[in-house]
Amino acid sequence: MIEPFADNLAYLKAELGWLDRVLMRAIAKQRECQREVNRVARNPTDRATAHWWQGFINLEPQPGGRLWRPGESASPHPLGRFGERLALTAAQGLVLPLPALCDRLGLNAFERDVVLLCLAPELSRRYEKLLALLNNDEQGCPHPSVDLALRLFCRGDREWLAGRAQLLPEAPLGKRKVLSWMDGSPTRHSHLSRYLMLNPKFANFLLHGQPSLAKLLPKRSRSKTEVVPLTVTAATDGGSPTVQAG
Repeated sequence: MIEPFADNLAYLKAELGWLDRVLMRAIAKQRECQREVNRVARNPTDRATAHWWQGFINLEPQPGGRLWRPGESASPHPLGRFGERLALTAAQGLVLPLPALCDRLGLNAFERDVVLLCLAPELSRRYEKLLALLNNDEQGCPHPSVDLALRLFCRGDREWLAGRAQLLPEAPLGKRKVLSWMDGSPTRHSHLSRYLMLNPKFANFLLHGQPSLAKLLPKRSRSKTEVVPLTVTAATDGGSPTVQAG
């Protein structure tokens, strides 16, 4: 029997259970790739060009490591993951901060999952170690990189492009100061190498419900001359809605 969430912590634990599975599959896939490289590479050049030659050399397939299994269907519920439980929770009058934030900003499933990924280290420091490992760079940063978020939550080129657009500073998460960006290594200047950080005020809201969403995101009136931003088709748990890029 499906039951509503008892409180916000119960909801966040359910979300983190899902995130744990995604991260564990990502780590399995990363280890599989590293084993293949170690088995074939003969010199530093082989290792540096591994992503290129792995696409041309037929290596024996290894089990596990897929982020998304073939035939894996999207959730049909309009609220996405845990949709029925969220509906029951809302019917009881309990407002959960993360769904409330998504509703307020019109965030889609990808943007919600990125916010959850950035929030995870605020709930357990073990996520810092997992993120540092999965970033797969010399920095060892405990924050997710733009590249990592796209690798975890996008299932193809179209979703990847849409996701990258939603992780630009001028997109809703950046424009409304939910997320900020930190440059990585001084030798790397691509957007993919930048790290995502959750604004502490929004972290407190997502954990404790304070400060209120009304204070964090006061409604803005649109002038008659304001240009309506273009929309970007984005990946969702179900369906294909569009998300404003500004």
